[in-house]
Amino acid sequence: MKKIMIFLFLGTTLLSFAQTENRQKKMNADFTSEQKAILKTKQMALELDLTDGQQKQMLALNKKWAEEKATRKAKMKSVNEEEMTSDERFNHMNAMLDSKIAHQSEVKKILTEDQYAEWKKATKKMPHRSKDRRPQHYRQNRVGQK
Repeated sequence: MKKIMIFLFLGTTLLSFAQTENRQKKMNADFTSEQKAILKTKQMALELDLTDGQQKQMLALNKKWAEEKATRKAKMKSVNEEEMTSDERFNHMNAMLDSKIAHQSEVKKILTEDQYAEWKKATKKMPHRSKDRRPQHYRQNRVGQK
């Protein structure tokens, strides 16, 4: 009986977490690139106490970044990742990292040293893997621990 109760408890817990993730994903999926950029800029303004000038600069940068991400995402949807050669995957990853480095250097120009340090710390906390890849990544780590 104890095993059944534990199983039911764990099952309901997992289902509740899955539902909240889906709701958040659906809520954010409908936004355009511009809307995402505006929300991101306002979050940064609250967290980093940005000035009006900084907010305008960050809004322009976030719009540009959101559009780039949307075009990259659309491009990757049209390409089958499993059929990509290693050179194509390398070129894609290299371009993505170059874009991130350029974005980071532009953010560094806009923010003060303290704001940049806080932004850097906050970006490290963000999840970097898509929902589809998390279970596989989780399993790979767990297998090595047994």
